[in-house]
Amino acid sequence: MRKAATVFLIFLIFITCCSAQAFAYIDPGSGGYLVSSVLAAIGAFFALASAFVVHFFRNIVWRTIINLWRKQRLLFLAGILLLIAGISAVILHFTYEPAMPKFNDSLSGAHIRDAARMFDGYSLYEGKLIDMKGKLVKKWGSIFLGVIDPQTGDYYGQKYFEAPLWGRYTWDDKVIWEKHFPIHHDLVLTPKGTIITFTKEVHQYQGRDVEFDVILEYDKDGNLLKHFSLWDHLNDFHRFHKKLELDLPPSFIIPETDREVKSVWGGHYDYYHLNALSIIPPNALQGVAPAFRPGNWLISFRHGSMVFILDQDTQQILWRAIYDQVADRLEGPHAPQMLENGDILIFDNGRYRKWSRIIELNPLTLKIDWEYRDKDFYTLSQGYVQKLPNGNMLITEAEKGYVFEMTPDERIVWEFYHPDKQDKTNSTDESKWGLRQEIYRMIRYPKETIDRFLK
Repeated sequence: MRKAATVFLIFLIFITCCSAQAFAYIDPGSGGYLVSSVLAAIGAFFALASAFVVHFFRNIVWRTIINLWRKQRLLFLAGILLLIAGISAVILHFTYEPAMPKFNDSLSGAHIRDAARMFDGYSLYEGKLIDMKGKLVKKWGSIFLGVIDPQTGDYYGQKYFEAPLWGRYTWDDKVIWEKHFPIHHDLVLTPKGTIITFTKEVHQYQGRDVEFDVILEYDKDGNLLKHFSLWDHLNDFHRFHKKLELDLPPSFIIPETDREVKSVWGGHYDYYHLNALSIIPPNALQGVAPAFRPGNWLISFRHGSMVFILDQDTQQILWRAIYDQVADRLEGPHAPQMLENGDILIFDNGRYRKWSRIIELNPLTLKIDWEYRDKDFYTLSQGYVQKLPNGNMLITEAEKGYVFEMTPDERIVWEFYHPDKQDKTNSTDESKWGLRQEIYRMIRYPKETIDRFLK
């Protein structure tokens, strides 16, 4: 009987530890679809095992409790309180979300805090170009993933979130060319004059219809130059990371939590969730290793919390930083960019830490050379950071609808609050593209660049 009890307890501990592992690694950045079902299965297992527990432990446990109550009531009560506190702490850890600040109309728009130290220019978000005072100076009809070509003034953008329509438009918003399929997360103008964006393709994987990201590169006339499928190179990436949830086959013991509706690509599951690509610029480390050659691709995956550098020609994996290789762990990172000094700037969301940070990561040692965090700085699953020419950073807290410009000594010199986020009567954007007045990202352009086109 004691042997059976011991085996039962070991099995419970094993199951619990496995679920903790799933939460810690597999699902940073809302990457998983099965974890909640794992926890439900654990609950069901406990329910099914209750008869076993009662049958084998009723006499031992109950008698121990009665004796302890009779002889050591204070110790018994203290144990109960500690147990309740422990259970409460675990529940709070997995359910707590920092409260969003309550904004008001007086905060809407731009606020100059220190004009002498801010980087003067124009800021683009949701197809709107504003000056430093928040005045609208230009607007385009495509409101998602918008970027301006600093050479021509042409605008590249997607009609709205996950819309099957994106393209190139003139400064006056006339169509140059359009594509009729959905893209996601990024539109990048490269130094060599090409455009890079992402789409997805669906494949059957481990018995599920799973979406795998595809990186597309076009010339400025809209001709496809490169099609790089993560599905075709899945084995290459698998060499660098632990298994994700979707690598495990479905289990008849654990029911899966599936998406209720297929995405616009037709899948129910999203494998890596590629969320950013930037081009390696000239930098202090470019002669140290092939990974740091200017022109290479720096990409990030939210699921699994991974950042990679790929060769610009062959897409061979040259470098990586994954989850627990970085102090305090990466959790759903966004917007990695290599700086001139060779460090990699990353917006680290910290979905399960419950606090976000901006880090500059040394790619040779994976040590953090600089970090910004604040008790009120947190955005769950999006976010963006741009290093400005004067050394300041423009940081987008997406879910809050808030952007701020910060100096190297962490002084806020400029702020912007999404007007529709403050004005609850205006829900046009929410009904149109479903982002609840979040700001996906804001990009600052130098004043002289935009002034040429305004004139």
